[in-house]
Amino acid sequence: MTRMNKYFLLTALLGAVSTAYAQDAYDAQNFANSDLNGTARFVGMGGAIGALGGDISVMSTNPAGTGMYRSSDAAVSFSGVFAGDGAMGHDGSRMSFDQGGVLISFDMDTPTGDGLQFVNFGVNYQKKRNFLFNQKTNVGFLDDYYSQTYQIADLCNYAYENNYWDRCTIADLSATKDGVHGTILNEEVEYGYDGFPASSAYFEKATFGSNNQADVNVSFNVSDKFFIGASVGVYDIEYTRESFYQEQGATDGAVYDFTNWYKTEGDGFDVKLGFICRPIEDSPFRIGAYVHTPTWYRMTDANGATLYLNDQYISSASNSEYDYRYRTPWKFGVSLGHTIGQRFAIGAEYEFQDMGSMHYSEVDGIYSDYFRNQNDIIGETLRGQHTLKVGAEYKPIEELSFRVGYNFVSSPFKKDAFRTIGYDGAYTETDYTNWGNINRFTLGLGYRYKGGYVDLAWQYQAQKGDFYAFDNVGLPPTKVDANRSQLMATLGFRF
Repeated sequence: MTRMNKYFLLTALLGAVSTAYAQDAYDAQNFANSDLNGTARFVGMGGAIGALGGDISVMSTNPAGTGMYRSSDAAVSFSGVFAGDGAMGHDGSRMSFDQGGVLISFDMDTPTGDGLQFVNFGVNYQKKRNFLFNQKTNVGFLDDYYSQTYQIADLCNYAYENNYWDRCTIADLSATKDGVHGTILNEEVEYGYDGFPASSAYFEKATFGSNNQADVNVSFNVSDKFFIGASVGVYDIEYTRESFYQEQGATDGAVYDFTNWYKTEGDGFDVKLGFICRPIEDSPFRIGAYVHTPTWYRMTDANGATLYLNDQYISSASNSEYDYRYRTPWKFGVSLGHTIGQRFAIGAEYEFQDMGSMHYSEVDGIYSDYFRNQNDIIGETLRGQHTLKVGAEYKPIEELSFRVGYNFVSSPFKKDAFRTIGYDGAYTETDYTNWGNINRFTLGLGYRYKGGYVDLAWQYQAQKGDFYAFDNVGLPPTKVDANRSQLMATLGFRF
């Protein structure tokens, strides 16, 4: 009943050691994705200012956008993030420090208006990704037929038949080799282990942490027609996931639960290049383009699991920390911007990244075969991701601004994608979710007085997904969502 695809078989035959198992396509796409975050003005306009520029957060998308500055700027931003009810004992809402930066503008005093007009230098921190997420789900469609135990039984049987039992932590948690006891599996079968059908199941998950980004930016204004910029980004990931799965057998009524934890820390860097031009003489219409190199990370993981049966502790296992490298896709973007007088500005932006091109690699050469296999799985599971941003700003008076924005982010998952796990490692998270498209809606308000300014923004993000507690062919998905909202404020000063 459980899929044993060619990639799992290849992994087993290659003999990946136990400490290698945790990274997969689902974690890779999670770490590559970005939130809409930055200053409240940037968020309020949906981030669609790659051609408009003039905001300190634009250096994280189109580095040429800071070339629009004719004075210096400093800003800090805070927000509250609201992600529904808490899970696993953690709160569902948190305060967040989202942005802090300064940009210094140098006027080149070019008298003719031709040539280099301004050179601008900036440093900006912002939260690239807030991993806050909570899920509580009653698993549907079991029908006294499906069960996680069938997938675990397949893994145990394969480990036993191929003399990998000593490396099979799932077996240590859920079975024994010589029929001493079977805990959650059935050993009364000729070919080894079998599962039991389930009558009900419950799943709970909480994730938290962030991917923090710091950019160092330089940009140039040439003749007020061409704007060129570059940013070097440094990243710091801290991610924690805790989950709980409970299942009740349909035949004997026995109840077991797995509790899992997984932690990742990592550091990385990338380079971003951008360009903006005004193609029409005496028109404020602008065209922008940018490219981001992959972000190269060095990551450190640790994880573990505990099994209870009928409220009685059975066993637990964990993996010590281990290192590996991870590379995100290239990202390409184009943008349009136009202003009407001093009152109205509108922007549109399109981004593309091929999520199937993400790449894992070893640090010390031990896991090279394993990671090659995982990279093949990424290509089979994920596809290109498209992002569309639009935004507008209206000033009824010089001091006051109203903003609105929208984002569409396409799903990175191919049709019928599923999670491939192995028999190795303290890793019993058989769940996965094929997330759909993201829709973001934003509103903003700004007030400027002399050199100071205060900006507010509200953002609502809606996303639905197909959740599977385990991988059984024919099991219908349980519908879940990852909706959340954010209320943020920016305090700034131009000088």
